[in-house]
Amino acid sequence: MVLRAVIKSGDFFLSGRTGGVIGAVVPWRGAYAGVAPAHIFHYSGTEALWVGKQKCRIAFIPGDADLAFFPIVTACKPTELGKPHLGEARLENSARKRSCRISDVSWSIAYVVLPPGDLPGPGDSGTPLVQDGKVVGMLLSFNMHTYKGVAISSEMIAEVMQRRSPPDMLKKT
Repeated sequence: MVLRAVIKSGDFFLSGRTGGVIGAVVPWRGAYAGVAPAHIFHYSGTEALWVGKQKCRIAFIPGDADLAFFPIVTACKPTELGKPHLGEARLENSARKRSCRISDVSWSIAYVVLPPGDLPGPGDSGTPLVQDGKVVGMLLSFNMHTYKGVAISSEMIAEVMQRRSPPDMLKKT
């Protein structure tokens, strides 16, 4: 029996000489797509990436959000998205889990505060923000002087996803 790695939110990817984290795996165009911060690909200078053993290219970057969608054609686990709310949360990727607190929310952004210590660093962009077992956002940036970060909310991810997906392929939650 051959075991395959299942791609899921929190997994790392490589793009050029840099990389990041898959923030979510969502239904998209009749299949599934990974979602990650677009700034990673602007910085790497390429739209190509490696996710596990799969090589692919960015399929869509909206003009109004720091999001990039790329097709996943291997086994994957869809992400359950939730709505962010004030209070305790976690930043969770395949390397580590960090406690944090959501201090402010809007429909598109969630602001997070982390305790001093094990702070996010290069390569952590895209780390899923989790509350109540659901991904409620994706880390975009972090200020090491204020211990505050900015995460794009799952509501914004879902809104952009709906713009680019056929209506019959979307699940209502």
